[in-house]
Amino acid sequence: MMVGMQTPLILISVLVGIYGLLIGSFLNAWIWRMAHGKKVSQGRSKCTHCHRQLAWYELIPVLSFMALRGKCRTCHKRISWQYPLVELATAGAWIGLFVSVNPTDLRSIATFGVWVIVTTLMIAAFVYDWLHLELPDEFMFPAIGVALVWLLVRWFGYHESSLAISQLIGAALFGGFYTLMWYGSGEKWIGDGDIRLAVLMGLMLTPSQLVVGIFATYFIGAFVGILLIALKLKTRKDVIAFGPFLIIGMYVGYFWGDRLLDLYLRLLG
Repeated sequence: MMVGMQTPLILISVLVGIYGLLIGSFLNAWIWRMAHGKKVSQGRSKCTHCHRQLAWYELIPVLSFMALRGKCRTCHKRISWQYPLVELATAGAWIGLFVSVNPTDLRSIATFGVWVIVTTLMIAAFVYDWLHLELPDEFMFPAIGVALVWLLVRWFGYHESSLAISQLIGAALFGGFYTLMWYGSGEKWIGDGDIRLAVLMGLMLTPSQLVVGIFATYFIGAFVGILLIALKLKTRKDVIAFGPFLIIGMYVGYFWGDRLLDLYLRLLG
């Protein structure tokens, strides 16, 4: 009986993962074209080295990279590992959200849809910020817009006024604190994109999740920074993108925030 009940869940999870792979492939094209000042809809995909137009069978997520052994079929230059990693990350994130939310009614389906949209944009923002030290408005504003609309729907449609107000306060406080840091440091400590990301975290997370997310951001950021310096991949003078750690912190807060905070409070006695 259990196997029969689990089979549709497994099949739907696989389907969600396949769609995630396809969207991940789209994100790779969007990221590259944005970095080179091109519209996402401008022309078909090309090799970034020899600029040959790619055939459809060279664009199959992950499988084409494996079949080509990570090299262009024409110029034999290396294809960045970014491409399969982004595709796999998007698929994995979508599946993780599907299993976590378990969308079975209108409310949970909407929750899943909102998190899928925001997560997809955040994967693009993560990669772009890591590569180019910038969180583009094209990723941030749509994510904030979706989060704000969903908050208002929950407030007035599902009568979750208490939680919605607390999330608005969290967004204002966290975003306001980062605005002060940005202004006070003359934009040296953080960028304005980090402010928008802080607001997004406040809108998407419950207060307890937000607290854990903030702590996770700084803990993971410090650990990775020390590790990169220890491995001599970065120096103390190098700038490291902070946005990716905020994004990681947001998902640590969302998936494990309540449990981690509960564990911490129980350890305190």
